[in-house]
Amino acid sequence: MDYIVSIFQKGGPLMYPLLLLGVLSIAFIIERFYSLSYRRIIPIKEIEAIFLYLKEGRFTEAITTAKVNQSLATKIIANILEFYMNDRKKREDLELAAEEVARVEIPKLENYVNLLGAIAAISPLLGFLGTVTGMIQVFEALSLEGLSNPSVLSSGISQALITTAFGLTIAIPSLAAYWYFRSKLSSMVAQLENITNELIYLLSKGIEKQSSY
Repeated sequence: MDYIVSIFQKGGPLMYPLLLLGVLSIAFIIERFYSLSYRRIIPIKEIEAIFLYLKEGRFTEAITTAKVNQSLATKIIANILEFYMNDRKKREDLELAAEEVARVEIPKLENYVNLLGAIAAISPLLGFLGTVTGMIQVFEALSLEGLSNPSVLSSGISQALITTAFGLTIAIPSLAAYWYFRSKLSSMVAQLENITNELIYLLSKGIEKQSSY
């Protein structure tokens, strides 16, 4: 532990903002793993139950099930069904109902993901800034004392290398997590679109049957 503290201190003042970025990155990754689980965004069992109720004509049970579950998918479904029950049965109205929820909720899913991308970009830059300041110290020591004081030279070189290593240590997992969550979000949005289209088709099909009698 003392060795780690010693290394941290040798990195200079830029190690503190780098440490903050590292802590934030870990917190955002943990939070996104929890929040972007399929159980919380697209609960398959509840959605299957809602579609089964709709096919049986049990709209009350379908809306109740959608409202009880607070996932994004069921929020979209509930909004579409409420539009449908309020005699706004045109396909354009139902698509608008889905867009209203998606427009508000999907950006919330992207917030911390975008912050991870920002951390992945900023942390190596801070590390390189530490490299520059460390090398400035080295050259200043060389101009003042030449090679007579190697401890001053080693201090500047240590700062240059430590901050770069620390910045890259933060940036690499942050960038990997950023692309993983971006890919997962794209997959989830595509599934939400499929569920929405299937629901609107099912409701439209029911409208056509009613109008044919």
